[in-house]
Amino acid sequence: MPEISTYYNPSLTLPAILKRAVSSPVTKYIGYYNESGEGVMQSYPQLWSEASLVAIGLYNEGLKQGDKLIIATQSNSETLTLLWACFLSGIIPTVLQPPPTFTGYSPSLNKLIKVYERFGNPPVFMSSIPELNELPNIKISCISQLNCKGTLPDIEIDPNDIAFIQFSSGSTGDPKGIMLSHHNIIVNLDAIRIGLNINYPDVFGNWMPLFHDMGLIGYHLTPIYTGTNQWHIETIDFIKNPGLWLNMLSEQKVKITGCPNFGLALVLRFINRMKSKPQWDFSKLEGILNGAEPISVQIMNSFVEELKPFNLKPEAMMPVYGLAEASLAATFTPLMQPTVITAFDAISLDRDGIGIEVDSNHPHARLISSVGVPIHDIEISIIDHDGKPVPEGTSGLICLKGLSITSGYYNKPIETQKAFNDGWLSTGDIGLLYKGNYYISGRDKDIIFKNGRHYFANDLEELACTLEGISYGKICFAGITDPQNGHERIIAFQAGSPGEKAHALFMELRNLLRNALGITLDELIMVRSNEIPKTSSGKLQRYKLVQRYMAGEFDTIKILMNV
Repeated sequence: MPEISTYYNPSLTLPAILKRAVSSPVTKYIGYYNESGEGVMQSYPQLWSEASLVAIGLYNEGLKQGDKLIIATQSNSETLTLLWACFLSGIIPTVLQPPPTFTGYSPSLNKLIKVYERFGNPPVFMSSIPELNELPNIKISCISQLNCKGTLPDIEIDPNDIAFIQFSSGSTGDPKGIMLSHHNIIVNLDAIRIGLNINYPDVFGNWMPLFHDMGLIGYHLTPIYTGTNQWHIETIDFIKNPGLWLNMLSEQKVKITGCPNFGLALVLRFINRMKSKPQWDFSKLEGILNGAEPISVQIMNSFVEELKPFNLKPEAMMPVYGLAEASLAATFTPLMQPTVITAFDAISLDRDGIGIEVDSNHPHARLISSVGVPIHDIEISIIDHDGKPVPEGTSGLICLKGLSITSGYYNKPIETQKAFNDGWLSTGDIGLLYKGNYYISGRDKDIIFKNGRHYFANDLEELACTLEGISYGKICFAGITDPQNGHERIIAFQAGSPGEKAHALFMELRNLLRNALGITLDELIMVRSNEIPKTSSGKLQRYKLVQRYMAGEFDTIKILMNV
């Protein structure tokens, strides 16, 4: 159970925690950085007032408690105002990435359509009405169109009511709606508070999108729950200019922020291109939460070394593990404790599922970062494919139990039943407990089988990145069963153009895998950089490339085969 505190009690709801933050004798606020690095502040009382008016507007549109609503707005401030309008009125929202266009195909548009249909054709709020809309059946609204005059009827919200639904990125192209109650979220917020030792005047800083659970729950709801200040940068502005995030961390004396692998890699590329660097000061940073995807030890260590001259304490790098089904957080590396990195024998881990520690210079060493220990309320069990718990040091399927765990997937009873077993949620992640710390080694669905052994796609990708010319996020590995002969084949998808350089790269990759692992790369497919699909947190969606491959969508000229 969560630690008893003045913050937590089981009767709290999200409107109650905002009201508590509004009632503070010290005015707390949300800060928004624009692309020029200028900040605008919105106090929590202002957020309450503006969201209350929008809630009246939603009520005047005929929406009532329990109805669904899709938020797909462009700016963080607009998203949060709409979100809180839903919370205050008992409307159940989901936040989605706004499609860049309503003509043609885009992953975010495809997801919006699927969620729209799943939700029963609810209102969709965007920042503006698209001029060209090939989907006339979808009614798109804007805050500016609402009639916000009048009063909101009294709403009674129960802690067990659904607060909002977080849609997964989808492993099959069909996103699952993760139902989170007020109580689920509050329990997780309190566990995060304890794990990060949050107290006023601590400051949060964020660039991650609010349609992702890490951005929304981790860096917006947590500071509201703890009565602390928060700063946000639009994700697109961070991607264009990662220096905005570094400036914000220094200028606002941020204590807690987050950045998964692909963000750290962006920052490293940005810094390496700078001719001169500002006088940043990261001495206040105590937690750079690094999760949302398999953690690259190399990228993480390079990031820490690069920022050490600016007073970044290495202990501030904080590998974590979480998932939307747990509201957000599941394990934390203890705050301001050194990251535990262990070299495991890759052959033993892959062949036998046994974690044997070796020297980092061992020829089969694989460096894996621990993600720490369970946060308050979370229990972890690691099981084999027969559902039996495995001993410490043995890898298996990670299962979770706790009060912050979802009750299931919206309108998907079969998937919900498959996900739970006697109260335990199967995460689909593979990992092990070793010397008191948890390690995530991969996703069950991203296992590649070859010659009777299994390999994780992310491990092959990290190995490939040791070659010059291959960078993180620009290469994907996947395994398929050849429909003609039933043999397992290993395929790599690499951003780039076909030609002589691609052929040379194929030979390099093939030799690398043969020498390091004794396996053969069967095909290399060259794709455009924007064809490598990723989730909102930067996770590679390998299955989408496999689906396209199996459908014969790749030109044979782009395919290099090992014959």
